[in-house]
Amino acid sequence: MKARIAVLADYASLSIEHKLNVLGIFTTINATKAPVVHPQMKLVAQFEFDASEAGQHPMRVVLIDADGHEMFSIAGVLTIQPPPGGRPALVNQLLDLTHLTFPRFGDYEFRILIDDEVAAEIPLTVAQIGAAQA
Repeated sequence: MKARIAVLADYASLSIEHKLNVLGIFTTINATKAPVVHPQMKLVAQFEFDASEAGQHPMRVVLIDADGHEMFSIAGVLTIQPPPGGRPALVNQLLDLTHLTFPRFGDYEFRILIDDEVAAEIPLTVAQIGAAQA
């Protein structure tokens, strides 16, 4: 298994033809004061699995702060069907994240774990801009 895409975006969808549509990829959230509540974002990932990896795989997405503390976690199971003709299977994952709170400015990271192994890491910076309000 390997990650082909792992990003944060304003919007993402899958078309009827299974095309992955991603708009507004970002790595930084700007705000004037903390805590910062981000109204909505999409975590978008695409993984490639070999035919030998067909089956069920536990998956977890974790948000880690700069001190290594886990702030958020969601878990599920990926079911990989054997791909036709022995070609690799592509699996898209779109996770809608709403009203995430970042308690302070700094660096964060989303980690995607498949089979308890880190499959992808997505860095995110929450940056202060302008004058802080009291």
